[in-house]
Amino acid sequence: MTFASVCVHQVARADEGDALNFSVSQSIRYESNLYRLDDGERAPENKAHDTVSETGIGLKFDRRYGRQRLLADLNLVSARYAVHSDLDHDRPDARLAWEWQLGNRWSGELSHLYRESLTGFDEAGGSERNMNAYARTHASADFWWHPRWAVGAGFAHTRSRFDRSDADAAEFDADTVDLNLTYRPPTGNRVVLTLRDTDGQYANRPAVAGSIRDYRQQEVRLGGEWQLSGATRVSGYIGRTRLEYRLAPERDFHGTIGRIGVVWDATAKTSVELSARREIGAQQDLAANYAVTDALRLVPRWNVTDKVSLGAGLEWRRRDYRGDPDLIGGGAVREKPEDRSRRYGLHAEYRPMRALSFAFSLQRQERDGSRSLRAYSADTADLSMRFRF
Repeated sequence: MTFASVCVHQVARADEGDALNFSVSQSIRYESNLYRLDDGERAPENKAHDTVSETGIGLKFDRRYGRQRLLADLNLVSARYAVHSDLDHDRPDARLAWEWQLGNRWSGELSHLYRESLTGFDEAGGSERNMNAYARTHASADFWWHPRWAVGAGFAHTRSRFDRSDADAAEFDADTVDLNLTYRPPTGNRVVLTLRDTDGQYANRPAVAGSIRDYRQQEVRLGGEWQLSGATRVSGYIGRTRLEYRLAPERDFHGTIGRIGVVWDATAKTSVELSARREIGAQQDLAANYAVTDALRLVPRWNVTDKVSLGAGLEWRRRDYRGDPDLIGGGAVREKPEDRSRRYGLHAEYRPMRALSFAFSLQRQERDGSRSLRAYSADTADLSMRFRF
C-alpha cells in the first residue's frame, strides 16, 4: 500500500449521517520492478515492469440500536495486469462487528475479519501468483467496576492459508487469550495493561527436532491513546514478549516489543507523524512469527487548501529472520539472514467534493539483501480515484 492510498482511506470514512454507504474506486499503478528482482535476475517474459489496474467496490454499514452498534465493511477489488496476466486476481475484504453493551457495567465486541491478498514478491520471492486468505474471529468482554476502570478478557482465533500447494509450510493457526485492565479518564484518553498468551502451529511443517512447527508466545504490554496537548497525541504500546518453539528452542526470542506513534499538528494545516515499531509478526508482515521487525516511519502532511493536500513518507525497516525465511519451499535454512529496506515517496490528493477524491503518488523502495535474500530497487507510480455515496 502506498502512502497516498493510506491517505485516501483515512478521508474516505462513511458519512456519519448515513448508516449505509457505498463506494467505487479505480487506480492505475505502474511498477518498474514488479517481482522485486536483483539487477542480474531475469524477469518472466523478460519484462520486469508492469501496469496494474485495480477496480474496487465497497459497502459500509454503521448504525447504533440503543446501546448496541453494528458494523459491516465489505470490499472487493479486481486487479488486472497489462503484461503478466497470470497474476490477475480478485480479492475480497470483509469485517463484521457487534459492539455490545449490557447495562452500565458490561461491554465488549464480537467480530470477524476475512481478507485475501497477493503475497508480496519481496516477502516470498518467486514469480508465481500466491494468494493468502487470512481470517480472524475475536470476542471480548469488559466489566466496568468503576466509571474509569474495567477488567476484561478476550479470545481470538487466527487462520492463514495460501492457494499454492508449495506454500503450505507458511500456513498457520493460532489461538490467543487476553486479560486486560483498562483505565479511561473523562478526558477520553485510554490506557490498557494486557497479558496475552498465544498458542500457534504451522501444521504442515514436520514434527521433528529443529522445526518451528509449534510455538507459544506470551506477552505483557502497556498500551493506549493519550492526548499530550492540544497539538500532540500519542498511541501504541510497549511490552515484553517471550516466544518459544517447542521443537527448536535455539530459535526462541525473549525481548522488548512495541509500537509507538506520535502525531504533532504543527499548525492548522500541517502535521507530522512519527512512528517506531519492534514487533514479531505484525499485520504488515507475511507470517506469524518468523521475523523480528524494527521500523521507523516519518509522514509529514500539508493541507494546502480545503480540497488539496500534499504529503511525503519515509520508512526504514530492518528484519531479523529468527525463524525459517524459506516460506515457499519450507526447507531448512541454517543462516539467520537480515535485510534492511527503505521506502520513500510523495503523494498529493484533490477532493473536489466531499464524496469524491483523486490521489497521485510516487514511491521508491530499496532493499540491501543478505546471502539468502536478494537486494532490489523498485519505483512505483499510482493514480487513483474514489467515490462514496
